[in-house]
Amino acid sequence: MSNLFQLVARHAERSGGEIAISKWSPGARFVETSYAELLRKVRRFAARLEEFISQRTMVPMLVGKSADSVALMLAAIKTGRPFCFVNTKYRGPQIAAVLDASAAQVCVIDAPGILALKGAWKDHPQVARVTWVVIGKAGLTGIYAAAADALRNAAKVILFEEDDRNDSQEMVTRDTVRPNTPGTCLFTSGSTGEPKGVLISEDDLMRRAETEIAWFGLKHDDVLLSILPFSFDVGLNQLMTALAVGAELVVLDSWLPADILAATEQRRVTGISGVPSIWQDMISAGVQFDTHGRHASLRYITISGGSLPRQYLERLPEIASGVQIFKTYGQTEAFRSTSLRPEEYHRKLDSVGKAFPGVRVYVVREDGSPCAPGEVGEVVHTGLGIMIGYMARTDGHAEIESKIRNNTFFGAHDSSPVAVFTGDLGYLDDDGYLFLKGRRDNLVKVMGNRVYPEEVANQIVKICGVRDAAVVGVTSEDGRSVLLAFVAPLQRVELSAGAVRRALNTKLPAFMIPKEIVIVKQIPRGPTGKADGRRLVEEYNAAAGSRAGTKEAQIAS
Repeated sequence: MSNLFQLVARHAERSGGEIAISKWSPGARFVETSYAELLRKVRRFAARLEEFISQRTMVPMLVGKSADSVALMLAAIKTGRPFCFVNTKYRGPQIAAVLDASAAQVCVIDAPGILALKGAWKDHPQVARVTWVVIGKAGLTGIYAAAADALRNAAKVILFEEDDRNDSQEMVTRDTVRPNTPGTCLFTSGSTGEPKGVLISEDDLMRRAETEIAWFGLKHDDVLLSILPFSFDVGLNQLMTALAVGAELVVLDSWLPADILAATEQRRVTGISGVPSIWQDMISAGVQFDTHGRHASLRYITISGGSLPRQYLERLPEIASGVQIFKTYGQTEAFRSTSLRPEEYHRKLDSVGKAFPGVRVYVVREDGSPCAPGEVGEVVHTGLGIMIGYMARTDGHAEIESKIRNNTFFGAHDSSPVAVFTGDLGYLDDDGYLFLKGRRDNLVKVMGNRVYPEEVANQIVKICGVRDAAVVGVTSEDGRSVLLAFVAPLQRVELSAGAVRRALNTKLPAFMIPKEIVIVKQIPRGPTGKADGRRLVEEYNAAAGSRAGTKEAQIAS
């Protein structure tokens, strides 16, 4: 099996002038990078990686989406190093956790990444101990330049500039991908309240891309709109499928409906992978694709990274008339468990489909025995897409044992020795379609991002003047998952919701900021010390009348 770098090199040799990456820039214009130009960047970056990062060390990248960051990923693949895109929406606590988990001595960063740090070294000394290698020097202007100067004063910074020293000298590249060898690490929120690293093997990454190419019917003349971050498994897989098949990837950092429509028209986009909140926003805004006119190129869209309420599922075909709609379901630890194909969309609207190619899906009881059709149990995934494990952590062994277990269905019809117990509850109907019913734990998906409320509460209690806090995930009136935070201040301390929100803005990405922050006298807790979220929400709802016209609710617990 060829690796992704080798596939890109072949595309460059056969049709080097074809566009690989087009990046939206201010002024509604796109900066284009051809496959030949991308290959030159990769070779130059690969030469510099040899200088700064040892052979078997992971390459963490706190970078935005760009041709440079794509080239850097390919350079890591070319030189046999695992890579890791770090979400630029992370703030100090999450970035520090990633650095600790990966034991990184060097981290690559660009302008958006520098801005994400925002002085994180003041509270997290490990940030200052890392060597920061900067790519995209041309982008360090204005506020980015000021942030870069601050970083230089706190840590060692190296400018990672392109040069021609090794442009014509081809270095050795492995001929095949290696099984059970880490290819990438995706960090996702963990039940312990900090990001956890999910390790994915080189061969599984490529098999995911190959399977998705066939599933979506992708060809070299496709144009895929990238609106999801590369640090998100769906966004990364879309990037890899585009490069593997030789298509164009259109990079857009905006989720605004108007920008999505404009990019689709200008670049003649054929496919879009989106999370539910993107499609909700488009439906709520009353806009639609002109699929018989300026958006006639659009062939398919996906609903990935969470569930879309039924009222929006029913209306989604209205905004993209005649366009194929794929629903997908999976986890970072078990990518693409199921998918609902377009021809089944209306018939099985509430389902997430059947098992993805190369995957088997079971629903089991507490004792591990299979559930009957229609019987709710835990969803279990075997086959394609299973992680290697979590990146080394003090509590990682117990956690992985609860997630990955021996496959009791192993045999002639299921060759996977291990299975992922997803923690999701659901059932299979008589036709084998999966329907989800919720989770065993309290994980919430906000705007397609996995959030554990405990992680948010852990940051709230660190704020000066806070005595206790609880965060609860609820469903809003429009069907979206949102967070409610209940905060108990120290005695004789005046604390406002606005002050808490301002403090959180420096600690958490936007999608983890609660929709509403409620100041309460105390947090009710059960015998085990767990916050009584149900009681808090009941009292919150009971006080709805007194909250009318205000942003804060004073709820006595």
